[in-house]
Amino acid sequence: MPDTTKLELLEDLMARQRAIRRFMADDVDDSLVERVIRAATRAPSARNVQPWRFIVIRDRETKRQLGAIFDELGTRMYGQGAPDRTPWEEVPVLIAVCSEYAFGEGEAAMAALGASIYPGVQNLLLAAQAAGLGAVLTTRWKAQEPQLRPLLGLPETMALHAIIPIGWPDRSYGKNRRRPVGEVTYRERFGEPW
Repeated sequence: MPDTTKLELLEDLMARQRAIRRFMADDVDDSLVERVIRAATRAPSARNVQPWRFIVIRDRETKRQLGAIFDELGTRMYGQGAPDRTPWEEVPVLIAVCSEYAFGEGEAAMAALGASIYPGVQNLLLAAQAAGLGAVLTTRWKAQEPQLRPLLGLPETMALHAIIPIGWPDRSYGKNRRRPVGEVTYRERFGEPW
């Protein structure tokens, strides 16, 4: 009989991972940020090229400018229904997840790049959760990416994938709510009940 203790611990961690957008003002130490990023770098990547790069943003003015772009797009997309959040200039840390264009150009190359980056992003989010931090993956800003690139000093040879606000959650959030596996899983062909 296999020992499922580690799986149960991981399942509990994953059940508590959720998008946290409201943070306390308390600082997050660089050593903890480094541990979270180290966890991200443990993810697999195509051909083990490890294309990820991380920009840790603490400068209030840079965070304010990035947040202004994010908010403008939120207003366009959601009107007054945009999710409530701590203004980015008040979030202790933003982590921009970037990469080299390690696989060339074209659709297949971008798919391989995403398959190499987003497992690392998930590791980062899980590590933040395990450390008691809150975090949220954001990509809304992609519609205005050319405005963000100079704020981050990002050369054209680098792709920008995600910006992740990280901090201590403003309250306890509990477990996430997800559909049962039977509602989202099929056997052999789409539409065939699990």
